[in-house]
Amino acid sequence: MIKGNTLVDERMMAECFRLAKKGAGDVSPNPLVGAVLARGVRILAQGYHRKFGGPHAEVDCLRTFGGNRRGATLYVNLEPCSYYGKTPPCTDLIIRSGVRNVVVGMKDPNPLVAGRGIRKLRRAGIAVRVGVLGNEAQQLNRKFVKHITTGMPYVHVKIAQTMDGTISPIGRRNLWITDKVARTLVHQWRTEYDAVLVGCGTVLADNPSMTVRLVKGRNPHVVVLDGRLRAPISARLFSHLRGRRVILCVDRNVASRYKSKVRRLQAKGVTLLQVRGRNGVLSLPRVLRALGWLNIGSVLVEGGAQVFQQLVQLRLFDELSVFVAPSIMGDGIPAFRPWNQAQPASRQSFGLQRLTARQIGGNVLLHAYKGR
Repeated sequence: MIKGNTLVDERMMAECFRLAKKGAGDVSPNPLVGAVLARGVRILAQGYHRKFGGPHAEVDCLRTFGGNRRGATLYVNLEPCSYYGKTPPCTDLIIRSGVRNVVVGMKDPNPLVAGRGIRKLRRAGIAVRVGVLGNEAQQLNRKFVKHITTGMPYVHVKIAQTMDGTISPIGRRNLWITDKVARTLVHQWRTEYDAVLVGCGTVLADNPSMTVRLVKGRNPHVVVLDGRLRAPISARLFSHLRGRRVILCVDRNVASRYKSKVRRLQAKGVTLLQVRGRNGVLSLPRVLRALGWLNIGSVLVEGGAQVFQQLVQLRLFDELSVFVAPSIMGDGIPAFRPWNQAQPASRQSFGLQRLTARQIGGNVLLHAYKGR
């Protein structure tokens, strides 16, 4: 076990986090990982996992430094992998590299690793310290942890509402609730999630493209909850695939009744995800499990009211962001309606964790995580 210098170790681990974040939006379903090779306070090399299927952070770091590694420490925010996947095990490279000290932020929750990488390094005579900034490491890879341990995607619900709690006027379309500063932040979030998720009502009312426009970054996949297959084939979403998937979730019984429309959508490149439902009403737990099977590890939920209601009421979300704009609509669609008491999960209130409030442009962003 390395005794180490706590301040130096934490400084280097924080640098691993900074590097790891550069891979956001490009490495999923893999985790965000950064690596630093240092001798004392001097950084010799650094790297990060840049793209799914590409070299892991440890490889990216170690291959850039060909000098003497004696006395150096390798820092990595996630346990090095110990199995053959798309790339060889990072543990083998570390053992061959001559590095004899490794500091890890957290163990890998992936059952294929789950401590095996650490044990392999220690058996090779390498001193390993685990848990430096461990809570921060867990937070950084919260999406990966949720997906790899449950098989379901991490769900972040985003709501934009007025001060009187409405998200849209009745009978009007494409009215921005929040200002451009808040919308820019949401577009940044889109680049960091595997998919954005909306209900069919949003497609019918707004005909959105759900692309990234206000920042640089890749367009996320799009998931549409459309149990009754109401979305028109001419919807803008179906013309903006551009290398991303548009996944239309449909009640399988409904899909069997509209085979011609299903074939036309598939011909446009739309993925039809047929889920067992009841009279066109989809089971959201089944939808989320199916998305997990498709390697959708995280979703940003952007509408509408019925989707918000169900995800929160059934406690299927992990993170909740509510933008509150300084306006009163008076007559509009509320973000939440009275809960359906027939749902067991709705019979009692529940709290949220780590509530924060900050100003984003002219809006206030309330943010919290689901309580346990």
